[in-house]
Amino acid sequence: MIEYTLHGPVSQERARIRLMSSLRENRFPQSILIDGPAGIGKKALAMEIARALQCTDPNMRPCGHCFGCRMADDSGATEGWVVPMESAEAHARSSDDVSAGSKAKTIEDFKKGYIEEIQKNPYRVDIFSTGAFISVDLIRLMTSSFAMKGDRIRTVIIAEADRMNESASNAFLKTLEDVPPNTYFILTTSSREKMLQTIRSRCLALHLLPLSDDEVRSEVAKVAGEEFDETSLTDDIVGLAVGSPGKALYYAEHGATWCKLAADFVQKSIRGDYTDLFLQLKDMSLDDAYEANRFLEVLSFLLTDMLRSQAGAPLRLPETTQLVGISNYPRINATAIELALVAVQETMSRIDSRRISPSMSMQALSLKLFEGYK
Repeated sequence: MIEYTLHGPVSQERARIRLMSSLRENRFPQSILIDGPAGIGKKALAMEIARALQCTDPNMRPCGHCFGCRMADDSGATEGWVVPMESAEAHARSSDDVSAGSKAKTIEDFKKGYIEEIQKNPYRVDIFSTGAFISVDLIRLMTSSFAMKGDRIRTVIIAEADRMNESASNAFLKTLEDVPPNTYFILTTSSREKMLQTIRSRCLALHLLPLSDDEVRSEVAKVAGEEFDETSLTDDIVGLAVGSPGKALYYAEHGATWCKLAADFVQKSIRGDYTDLFLQLKDMSLDDAYEANRFLEVLSFLLTDMLRSQAGAPLRLPETTQLVGISNYPRINATAIELALVAVQETMSRIDSRRISPSMSMQALSLKLFEGYK
């Protein structure tokens, strides 16, 4: 019997054991959907599975050196991936259609760039822009490669499969209804509820758990590179990550500043220091909807920790919660904080809908926060 070994964090070992058992018993499904929070290693596991399926070693898979393993790790083998793209990228010409010597970037060039970034750091949560999506043309480009004859195993990783638009979803569903021989689809998503139920029902569901705080620090150290300052991974930053190395990396860059701003936001909203707060928000330049909502996530964490503090529960942001000094504001009780959390969530929804600018939304939020308890 061929032995299979999939590597990864201990917290996700149960999922890997399930997969390795299916591989050993030669009953691996032709389509699998890996879901879980952003940045916890779904793409990393997808690449491990692709290596194991394509490996040709007669004893131990993946071996890491056979032709199949090398093809799985080759960013130039773009037919093995479907990734979200900006509209202009997805409509670029194929390499088969450009003239010899042309320097114009093809759709394969764009895809290769994304694949290289994923392979460099599969935990990253900001590889794809908020406007990137999987179009029906990208699904057709994938299926067109199936015409190539060959007996080797073919794997296709569909990253962030929830970004398929309606036409792409329907086209992919038709492919799932009649999967070509020796072909395996590995889908990843952080929002499985956004996908067609008919696609989900045709895939083996695999849920990945968040990592422990120690594993987050360890995985970040592996992928961040020598220039990464490990001291930026404070207890508060790891707390914000909630088991996601990808989010820890993201917040290591922005989190310290946002935590301080969140503490100021709470204090100045309570005291009514709106002029100072508005100037502070302007200096932070939170005009991008995505970044504005990531800051509001930090604010939500802080408000939740304020509730935890009042209940005597462990804190995720101990340093930032201490900065607020909620005991200095006796009128701010649990009900006030719960209402403030609702206001933050409503503001995030308005920013997502693009109905109002992020700066105006946050100014309005500061006026509403703790209304009636100031």
